[in-house]
This record gives sequence, structure tokens and C-alpha cells, in this order.
Amino acid sequence: MKIFLNPTHTKNLIYNNYKNFGISDKNQKSINKNSDLNFAYDKRDLVTFSGRAQLISKNMKYAPSGALCIKVNNNAQPAKAYLDIVLDKYIKPLEYNKTRNKKAPKYPVSRIQTRIKSPTSIREKVVSKYSKLHGEEVKKFSEQIYEEFSQYCNVNPSVDKSVIISKIEEIIEKNILNKKSPVYESSAFFLLKIYDEIKNKNYFDFSSKTEKYIKTMMSDIADSLETSFLENDAEENTFNSPDSVEGIKYYANDIVGARILLKNTGQESVGLLINALKQAVSDKKLKILSIESNIPDPDRLPKGRQISEYIYATDAQLRSLAKASGAKLIKNNSKSGYLAVHINVDLSNSLFGDENSPYNGYKGEIQIIGEDVEKLKEVEDICYKLKDNKNAINAAYKPFKDYFMKYYNNSNKDAFDDYTYMLYLSQRTIPDDAPESQAFETIEQLGFKDKVPKELDFNILRKIKLQCDNEIKKQEQLEMSKITYNAKSSKNLDEIKDILSYISYYLK
Repeated sequence: MKIFLNPTHTKNLIYNNYKNFGISDKNQKSINKNSDLNFAYDKRDLVTFSGRAQLISKNMKYAPSGALCIKVNNNAQPAKAYLDIVLDKYIKPLEYNKTRNKKAPKYPVSRIQTRIKSPTSIREKVVSKYSKLHGEEVKKFSEQIYEEFSQYCNVNPSVDKSVIISKIEEIIEKNILNKKSPVYESSAFFLLKIYDEIKNKNYFDFSSKTEKYIKTMMSDIADSLETSFLENDAEENTFNSPDSVEGIKYYANDIVGARILLKNTGQESVGLLINALKQAVSDKKLKILSIESNIPDPDRLPKGRQISEYIYATDAQLRSLAKASGAKLIKNNSKSGYLAVHINVDLSNSLFGDENSPYNGYKGEIQIIGEDVEKLKEVEDICYKLKDNKNAINAAYKPFKDYFMKYYNNSNKDAFDDYTYMLYLSQRTIPDDAPESQAFETIEQLGFKDKVPKELDFNILRKIKLQCDNEIKKQEQLEMSKITYNAKSSKNLDEIKDILSYISYYLK
């Protein structure tokens, strides 16, 4: 039986029943402040998507509709509420506050942040992720076409292989009809287009081949491409269109996210955090899919330094969490210098309905990271996106993009990457009791003077980024002021309220 409650009643009901999950009264003020269970805010269930929330990318053709991103955003509220409750139950007792001893290792957590990606951010993630995967498939398909033709005909020795493959990629992109379906699915169509154009370009010697030979060749190549398509489909189960709810959840697999910021980054203290997560797993309140530990590349460490000085959790600690949860443990040598532990979780739950419920199917990511590393990550993340034009960014970051790309180029990119790496390592070794206002080490201090333009100092980039952030906040406030309901969205909102009340009643 469904019980539809008014917003105020439902919100109070949820707060009053946090006790059922073992959360004390003294934590409720913080819960109320940090939780997104303010139903006035649920007006994000728009029927339109404002042009103000635009993205910059040459790959916007892969973007899902704005309305669909809003729907996915809104329907993630039960998953976020669930994650909020789990973290409040198991992690919040480890959070430092002024009434506790600042140096005590048993309070390693500075604060816990949770969020649902905004519709714009969801769209950005899907565009960036899908365009890369699409590009990889086009490249794979093009290379296979080249190899297939090479088996039947001689390659023109005056044309480099890379030129031919690039041309095949160009033909595919020019002729693709449905930009949101796999290339291999239309392999016969592309094969004919590619054959016609590369024949005219004389990339392969088809002149000495009979018509019968060509027909047999094309049939055999088509069969080979079909086999590859079936093998790919078997490996990946199914193709997810980026313009579907399932596709959005697949490509933007961190729509619901949490960040546990560490005040005390000692491994003894972090061990308490790992144990708390293990308890959540043991109590069947948290489903961990995989654990990723981003550690420094041994070859890029400063002289005399050891990996153990930079990691947040030991191998033994993470292995114990992986064993307790049955999750895969992945160790990544950080490419950028970014250091953190990422825990990927499944937030589906029978409380939200059956497996086909619009509120199920959400994955989440819990990041464990030190405050100083996070401070740099917020800026470096934009730089990372700009280095690869397949990524999409919010249009409000255009001033940052214009400034960054003015000074960042092929002549200094390697030095800038090395500077970024060293700065990440520097941030990781800042004492836990250092003031929050402490600046980044400069380009000169890290030994990159005359190698990296002074204009690319992260202290400068951070200021520009913060200005853009303020513009985004203004955009979001304007979005909120223009939102209207319709009958369908109101019904959807009632369902969400109902589910949120169930979460508080039954999670014990």
C-alpha cells in the first residue's frame, strides 16, 4: 500500500526515524543541514532544460536530452538518501569536531560530502565517456577493415598505413547515420562506403581482381565484421545508447557520490575508517563493487621517498575490505599524481521497488581523500578535461579554457604534467594541522622555472576557476527560479517521498 505524505510531514518523518538506523539525536542537526531531503528543492524535475546550462565540446552530438538528464537526476534521490543514512551511521562517529581532541587518531574524518550530479554534469559525463568509447570503437573497426582488405589485396606502398586508417575513420564519421548506435552494428553499410572511397583513392590494388573475387572478398569481410560484432556484444552484454535512462546510468556511473575528507591521514586512523566500512558491509547495508587505490608511480617519486609515505591505506587494510565485501581491489599507478581511494558501490535496493524501478540501477562512488589533495584536484580536474577535446565542460569555464589554452601547448605539456605530479605529491605531504589557507607550492619552488610558464601556476589557475564556479552557482540559482511542475512530475515526486519514508522505517 502506498502512503502519500505532504512534504513537511514526510521530511519530519524521515528525520524522526533516523534513530531506527542507530543515529543519535545530536547528529540530526547536521543531517538536516547536509541532507538533500528538502522537497522544495525537488523542483528540479523540469520539463525543459535551460540553454544557460550549456556545455563546450565538439562531441555534443552524443549528448542525451536535457529532459532525460533531469529525470535521471531527480530519480536518484532515494539512492542518495540511502547513502546519506549509511554514512551517517557508520562514518559520522569518526568525524572530528571542536569538542573532540584534534590530534586523536580515532577522529580522522574532517567532513562527509554527498551529492547527486546536476543534470548538466550528468550530460557532461555521458558526452565525455561515450565519445571516448565511440572513438575507440571507430578506431578498432577502421584497423580491422584495413587488416581485412590487406589479406585480399596489395596495399599501395606509397601510402602509409596510418593515413589509410585515418581516412577510413573519416569515412565512418561522415556517413554515420545514428550517432548513438555501435559502428559494428552497421558494418555492412560502412563496408560498402569504405570500399567505394578507398578504391577511388587507390589505397589498395583492386584493379587486377575479378568481379567474382571482389564479391567473395566483400562477403567474407562482412562475415568477419559480423563475428566481431557478436563477440563484442557477448563481452559487453549489450550496447547502451547514451540517449536512454539505462545508458545514462551506465556511462555516468557516479551520479550519486560521496567524498570522505580526511583530517588525519595517518594509516592507523584511516584503518578505523576501513573498519567502519567493513562493518557496513557485514551489516549488509553497503554493497561494494570494487575498490581502486590510486598510488604514486614508483618511478616518479622524489629521491629518497617511499610509496608508503603517500598512500592513505595499506595493502593489508584494503585487501581486508575487499575480502569482506567480495569486491575487486585495483591498484592504479596514478598518471596525474592524484592520490585517493575510490570505492564503487551498488545503490540498488528492494526498498525502491523491483529491479525495473526508475529509482534502482544507480551506482555510486565513495572517495577517500585528504583535504589538501582535494584542494588541488578541484582545479586539476578542469585542466585534465581541457587536455582531451573529447571531454565536455560547462560553458561557464570558457574563461578558464581560454586562459589555460593560451599558455598550455605541445612545447610545455610534458613539463606541466611533471609539475602537476610533483604538486600532488607535495600536497599529500602537507602536515595535517596546516592552515586551510596555505597556498600551493609555486612553479619555481618545485623546480620548474623556465620549464612551465608562470601563468600556469596552480595558484593562479585556482583563482580563475573559483570565479567560474561563482558563475555556475548563479546559473543554478536562476535555473531554480524558473522551474515549474506538471502533473506527471508531481506524481513522480510523490513516489519519491513515499520511498524516502520507507527507507527510514525499514533500514534498521
